[in-house]
Amino acid sequence: MDLWAPLRNSFAGRVDPTPLERATLRRFLVGMAFQGLWWAGYLLIPYVLAKSLHAPGGLITLSVMLDNVGMFLALYWGHLLATRGHRRAYLVWAGVLGRLVMVLALLVHDAVQMSCLLAVVYFFSAMVYPAQNAIFQGNFRPTLQGRYFGIGTAIQNGVAVVASLVIGRMLDRDPDLFRVIYAVLGVCGFVFLYLLSRAPEPEGTPPEPASARLFGMLPLPPLAVGPFTPGRIWRGLTRPFADAMRIYREDRDFNWFEVNFMTYGAAFMCLSPIVPIFLTEQLRLTYHEISTARILIGQVAVALLGPAMGRLMDRYHPVRLCALAFAILAFYPVVLDLAGALPVAEPVRLVYLAFAFYSVGMAGVNIAWNVGSMAFSPPGQGGYYQGIHVAMVGIRGTLGPLAGFAVYELFGLRAVFWLAFGLFMAASVSSLALWRRLRRRPGGVA
Repeated sequence: MDLWAPLRNSFAGRVDPTPLERATLRRFLVGMAFQGLWWAGYLLIPYVLAKSLHAPGGLITLSVMLDNVGMFLALYWGHLLATRGHRRAYLVWAGVLGRLVMVLALLVHDAVQMSCLLAVVYFFSAMVYPAQNAIFQGNFRPTLQGRYFGIGTAIQNGVAVVASLVIGRMLDRDPDLFRVIYAVLGVCGFVFLYLLSRAPEPEGTPPEPASARLFGMLPLPPLAVGPFTPGRIWRGLTRPFADAMRIYREDRDFNWFEVNFMTYGAAFMCLSPIVPIFLTEQLRLTYHEISTARILIGQVAVALLGPAMGRLMDRYHPVRLCALAFAILAFYPVVLDLAGALPVAEPVRLVYLAFAFYSVGMAGVNIAWNVGSMAFSPPGQGGYYQGIHVAMVGIRGTLGPLAGFAVYELFGLRAVFWLAFGLFMAASVSSLALWRRLRRRPGGVA
């Protein structure tokens, strides 16, 4: 079996990239190798809290919530980017405050300190998505956006798979090495965003006003000017919400697309604090077994199938891709439930099977989540639509982990797994209904 065929085929059958696309793609793909290193550590954060820092379940749940609450700020970051520009400054500062700050992990001594540091990372991490989508919409043709993002995903997750094995072995040998590991990975994450910030502008783009620089090096995002009156502050806080609600009212298809993602995300978030507890406390897996399941198996299909899923989205629309991906993901909690319920000698094998379903499903979700919103956005609004899309993670990321942990405390693990199954299937069926609606329209999707 030729495992690299999807990656090779992703380059076949299309016109060559333009000079702008080639220059942007080169920086993006090199950066995604560094992003893969960062991603390998990012995915293990809840397990590090549980195993290295012995955090209680409540603090792990809070950490997962903070990760997703930070996504809600994408509504503001996207609005600022759409109204003020300066995407380079936003990307650089997302790298400094959302990635490079992890060098302070060298000073962490307990789970509370680590959670506080992660809160800073999560607060600024959502700056990335609107700026990245603005670059994709401005620098790549619509027929190539999914393919190119898929190739980047293959590189990111391929690197993450290899790095996860090394990180897992290192943490099994010495759990306290997480401090050095996360300091190094923070630097890697910053490099990705710095390279992305250097992507060229499309020809004819009005030059951005010169921005102030900190220490003569780091560009500062534009700040509001004028008096900070209560009314002005209130308008600044509420306008992004009002604009988002207006878009939802006017663009009913995008609204439905977001409802489907909210349903899928509720399932995903219900599981997010429960799976680390399940793997570490009930099954008592080692770091090596967890990293093998969560990243090696959990990301290998995302890497290998990323380019093919990108082409699938470009050809058939992200809504159809979501219907398929959500249905595949429904098997993930079911098989995890079997791992804990069946009297098998090595439940870790069922855990590996569960993450295989997870990996294939997430290969499709990853593409649709990152660049699918551009299928609904007007020209030049891809970054803002993605900001709204990412902000919805903040809502489900606040409620989902709480709901999952509450169901776990009241009814046990099995109830959480089957709740997630039902939500995944509901999102799949609803996505299929949305696709049929789009297809029936004159000039609708094929």
